Amino acid sequence: MPKREKITLIIWLFLSLFICVESVRLGLGTLRAPGPGFLTFGVSVFIILCVCSLFLKKTGRKFAGDVVSLFKGKNIRDVIYTVIGLLGYALLLERLGFLLCTLCFVGFSLKMIKPQSWRMVLVMSIGVAIFCHFLFNVWLTLQLPEGTWLNQLLSFIKGSHLWK
Repeated sequence: MPKREKITLIIWLFLSLFICVESVRLGLGTLRAPGPGFLTFGVSVFIILCVCSLFLKKTGRKFAGDVVSLFKGKNIRDVIYTVIGLLGYALLLERLGFLLCTLCFVGFSLKMIKPQSWRMVLVMSIGVAIFCHFLFNVWLTLQLPEGTWLNQLLSFIKGSHLWK
C-alpha cells in the first residue's frame, strides 16, 4: 500500500474516532428516541469499518472485494441530474415545504434519471411523499418545513374578489 493511502486512511480513522467520542458525549439516545449524537455516531462507525476493511484488504488479507471507481459503468448524465435534483431539493425545501419538495424530487428522479411512464411517476411520487410525511411528521413527530407557498396562496385567495 502506498504511503499516501496509509496516511489518508489513518487520518480518516482518527477523524472518525474523534467524531465517535464526541457523538457519545452529545448523547446517543435510543432507537425510539435518538439523541443528537445518534446519526453522527452511526456514520462514524461505518467509516471506521470501511477504513479497517481497506487496511485488511491492502495488507494482503482478503476481507473486502476489489475497489472500483465510484462512477465506473455509470452514465455521467445521471450523476449530474442527481446532483441537480439534490441541490434543488436543498434550495427549495423551505419555500415549497417537505411534502411538495419530496414529491417533486422523486418525480424528477423517476422521469429524468431512470425514465418511467407518467403514470408510474405520479403514483410513486405521491406514494413516497405521503409515506415520508407519515414516517417523519406523524410517527417520529419531526418538525419539517411546511413551506411558504401555501400561506402566500391562501393570503392571495383571501385578498382576491373570489373569496369575498
